[in-house]
Amino acid sequence: MMEDEREEDLWDLLRQAMRLSEDDFERLKRGGLQLNYLRVCPRKLWLFAHQVRMEADAEAVALGRLTHERAYRDRPRRSLILENLIAIDVLEDEGTLLEVKHAPTFVEAARLQLRYYLYFLARRGVKRRGELRFPRQRRREVVELDAAAIAEVEAALAEAARITALPTPPAVPWTPACRRCAYAPLCWG
Repeated sequence: MMEDEREEDLWDLLRQAMRLSEDDFERLKRGGLQLNYLRVCPRKLWLFAHQVRMEADAEAVALGRLTHERAYRDRPRRSLILENLIAIDVLEDEGTLLEVKHAPTFVEAARLQLRYYLYFLARRGVKRRGELRFPRQRRREVVELDAAAIAEVEAALAEAARITALPTPPAVPWTPACRRCAYAPLCWG
């Protein structure tokens, strides 16, 4: 009983850390991939949010899709689509939210995406923990929702809204990641 009370107290503290009103959250919420793209490249976020889709033929996206489909086939898991915004994999026996990635190249972006999923569910009263999984590297990383993660997610939602409201895509500097980006032809010709 003491453990249950302690956990409930923790969730009360997390709910208090949420600064967005329900109306603000409804206005700012978006797909988790958009928050991932916010960390990878604001220009990519803008293009994606404005229905420019370049990923269909991208090798990195195909590898990610293949990794996702083949990972953990021996374990019962279920994919959930919530509000036509986010797609979550859940390991049935653990109730753990998974975000499966081909490689840890953009791990900060993946962490933000998973934290957003946890935040999204917490706003709906669902308590879960998350794990980033990198099957090729046999690596896993627990991702939890705490006050700092809540602040990060809320700031990211506001920043993503600001970027996607711009009349044109933001200018960004070239980075080595641009070499493999599906959107590179739009940015660098």
